[in-house]
Amino acid sequence: MIEAIQQSVKLHDQYQVEIKLDYELLEAKQTYYKITTYFFLPQSLGITKDNYSKANFYRDVQNYIRLKTPSFILRDFTENLTSPLAVIEKMISVENWTSNPKCRDKIINQFKILSAMLKSSIRDHFKLIEHRIDEANPGSKIHLFIHNLVEEFLVESQKITDKFRSFYPIFNRPNVDTEVFTAYAFTDESISLLFEESAVEMSRIVVDYSKKSQRVDYKQQLNAMVKAETKHRRSFGYPSILSIDGDNEEYVFRTSVLKKYAASVLYLSTAVRREGVGLEQMLFAIAAGISMIFATLVAFYFQWWYGNFTFAFFIALVIGYMFKDRIKEIGRTLFSRYLDNKLYDRRIVIKTQDGKHKLGTLKEKVRFIREDEIPNRVIRTRNKGHFTDLDNDGQGENVIRYTKEVVLYTDAFKRAFVDVPNTSGINDIMRYDIRAYLNKMADPIQEHYYLQEEQLLSIQCHKVYHLNIIYRYASPNTDKDKLFTRTRLVLNREGIKRIEHVPV
Repeated sequence: MIEAIQQSVKLHDQYQVEIKLDYELLEAKQTYYKITTYFFLPQSLGITKDNYSKANFYRDVQNYIRLKTPSFILRDFTENLTSPLAVIEKMISVENWTSNPKCRDKIINQFKILSAMLKSSIRDHFKLIEHRIDEANPGSKIHLFIHNLVEEFLVESQKITDKFRSFYPIFNRPNVDTEVFTAYAFTDESISLLFEESAVEMSRIVVDYSKKSQRVDYKQQLNAMVKAETKHRRSFGYPSILSIDGDNEEYVFRTSVLKKYAASVLYLSTAVRREGVGLEQMLFAIAAGISMIFATLVAFYFQWWYGNFTFAFFIALVIGYMFKDRIKEIGRTLFSRYLDNKLYDRRIVIKTQDGKHKLGTLKEKVRFIREDEIPNRVIRTRNKGHFTDLDNDGQGENVIRYTKEVVLYTDAFKRAFVDVPNTSGINDIMRYDIRAYLNKMADPIQEHYYLQEEQLLSIQCHKVYHLNIIYRYASPNTDKDKLFTRTRLVLNREGIKRIEHVPV
């Protein structure tokens, strides 16, 4: 089960790290995952439970949950019957499809799915090329590993664009809904940009690793592809044209919007609720009831002993009220601590965009914890020791524990995504903003002096802080099924300097 979780940690921008988890759907009726993340914070950063509450943590976290992009290789787009291209072709072959609102909506969704899947497939194609290059033995002829992949990119990209653009005469008709034609145009522009950017990237690989006798031919074909796509967008009036002299603001903006437009079909609806609200109110009511019982017993006792309208009875009522109030607050505090330990902070209900299908739940909890609450394996993964203490000025570290528990309903995915090929799971994307950690950092550049041949010289040194993150993946069904990974964020006062993946 744990092998079904895939993780990637990358830099989103200067202040945000993006943690992406892929949850695979298993054959069981329900799929369970539990992920615990430990943030080891140097005490010099001044981040404690007193000044960094869980509300602050959730403020700095931005979550996105979306359907995992179906996996295709490039040739599948024109050869596989479940490909969006094949599905679109089948739908527009039905008589009177233009007057069917359901058909219209499905075609628009297929346009978006096509663009999203194509982006993922090209990315996987490049990853395979990089993998072949990395695994090649020293002295081996790398071009033998990548030439067929370069050729497949050139051939299949042409097939895909030809097939998609053959639909243009069908969608460019008066009886076709404007929204459908607009979706076709957006997808056409998105695909054109995607292949142009990929051709530029492939050209770099060809220059570095291809055989000399084929390098010129590949470069010519890739250059022709870039020119053809630019010409295509210009002839159809798409504004996404790079300009050597301009600032290309519209190009960047439009490219970003088109990527979001395509990916929007994969995003799922989420409703965030606070966990245990009803139970909390019930326990608070019990605390109030216990305090009231105490106050009432005191009043009855002193009334029976001293009678009504006496000074002693008056004093007893005041004392009873005082203790009633304190008993109520103590009860609320004790029950709050109990709930804090037993319940999650938030429950996220995952649904389809239309809200018709409940696909699962994701529960979250975040706490500062003591060192004796950290599992030994996590401490060993952190490499806790003398050097760690020195690294943190002998002060140790503060630790934040962030827990997620995920439940996915396999049957609900099958019912909800009939039109999406190879639905295999979801992506849980978390962007974490680290600006709260930067306030008490020292200057990023510090000047130090040294002697060289009796001459005093100065040198600039970079001051950094290490934020270690340990991930623990476990199945709730067994304590034996665990996996640990470690990431180190290297920070300075200007933000994230780099991300290091530490072997464990």
